Amino acid sequence: MLEEVGSVVELQGKQSAIVLCQKSSMCAHCAAVGLCRIGDDSHTMVVEALNPLGAKVGDRVRLATSTRTFLQSSFMLYIVPILGLLIGAIAGQLIGTYLVVGVDPNLLAALIGFSFLAGTFLLLKVGSRAIPKEQYMPRIVAILKEDEPVDPEKE
Repeated sequence: MLEEVGSVVELQGKQSAIVLCQKSSMCAHCAAVGLCRIGDDSHTMVVEALNPLGAKVGDRVRLATSTRTFLQSSFMLYIVPILGLLIGAIAGQLIGTYLVVGVDPNLLAALIGFSFLAGTFLLLKVGSRAIPKEQYMPRIVAILKEDEPVDPEKE
């Protein structure tokens, strides 16, 4: 589980809340990266999270997202586009080498490879809309007391 601590700044219906957290090094790789916005400064982030505990505005809360979700999103964001680039480059090289099209095979490999790379990003963008955001949203797992110490490694 990946966890962060923050304060609820806004409620969005009964099911979700907007939480202000300190930005950490894990932010760049988080599964919910599309649900976060950078705060007024570069050290905070605003996260939309599921609110099954009914936290209220001003509550300190602990957010969690699963490691599985983190790894799945990392694979989709990094590995799938690279595979698309490689498949496109190999296909372009083969087409340019074995079919006489009058184009340098290396140029064709680069063009088709980058086309496949762009295509995978487009497919991921369109395909991610079909996934309910509740599946990858962080969840509020605890409402913390004001005087409750927080593990510094988790903040």
